[in-house]
Amino acid sequence: MLALAILFVLVYSVGLGNFYRVIIYASPAGLISAVMIYSLSWILRTVRLDSLVKNVGANVETWELFKLYISGNALNVILPAKLGDAAVIFYLKMRGIGIGMSTAIAVQCRILDVLALLILSLPSAILLFREKIPEWISLMLVGSLIIAALPLGVVILSKTGNLPHLMNKKFTFLNKKKNVSLFMEKARDAYFEYIKLASIKRLFAISLILSLFIWLLEILTCYANSLALGAQVPVLAVVLGVSLANMGKVAPATPGSIGIYESILAAVLALFGVPMELAVPIAILDHAIKNSFTLALGVPATTNQGLDLCELAKRSQAQEY
Repeated sequence: MLALAILFVLVYSVGLGNFYRVIIYASPAGLISAVMIYSLSWILRTVRLDSLVKNVGANVETWELFKLYISGNALNVILPAKLGDAAVIFYLKMRGIGIGMSTAIAVQCRILDVLALLILSLPSAILLFREKIPEWISLMLVGSLIIAALPLGVVILSKTGNLPHLMNKKFTFLNKKKNVSLFMEKARDAYFEYIKLASIKRLFAISLILSLFIWLLEILTCYANSLALGAQVPVLAVVLGVSLANMGKVAPATPGSIGIYESILAAVLALFGVPMELAVPIAILDHAIKNSFTLALGVPATTNQGLDLCELAKRSQAQEY
């Protein structure tokens, strides 16, 4: 409901009639180009996941990896709290990968995304803002830097031996509680598996390069959407806008960060001379195309994995209350 409320406010702020006119005159060829560009990003996502999975010695077909990955992302669009990421971990476990390593792979993909977005957004922000970067943008960049720095800190601490000692330590008061003790055991396992995964320099470099191309394609998709609407948008503004909008997905306040993504992207575009009457339709169209593509392929993939979407939705609503 919050997502719909935010979208309504955005559309209302520019006028429903104006929003409709901008969308209805979108170039079909431009929209098809945007979809094709976005589809390429999913090929690279699958290649990245495949490289991580093969590194642990698992033999999972590339098509299966694509289905489980896009299924998890489709669930993120439908369900709150990034439950789709938990589904990806579950899917990988079903393919014979341990829960610890499955968690490590899912976490590494998210960390790589944040790193790639930072690499793209920081130079853009410096070039676009000659004097002072707006405080809200600075806060988003700093927050993402902290998130990206966490794995580096974990790897460094693992070299000292202090953190592994802490993870191995048995707390008597926790052992008395079976559920907590089990959780701590799984967390410890995921930690050591992540250390193994993140310490492979060549794998990290390849995965990061793939992540950069993934997000460049996402940015190009947004730019293609803006051209389809007849808008001339500064390229660097699109780079910064898409990067910040996706950083806003780290802690989603709505399923798929719908409403949040559009608000951030539209705000950034407006900062660089794009009228809100165009910035809002561009942002909403961009996210709608990406989510529609993900749902169109992800929902069938989810049912193919043997999961009931209605049951998952009921459980997520029960958890909210």
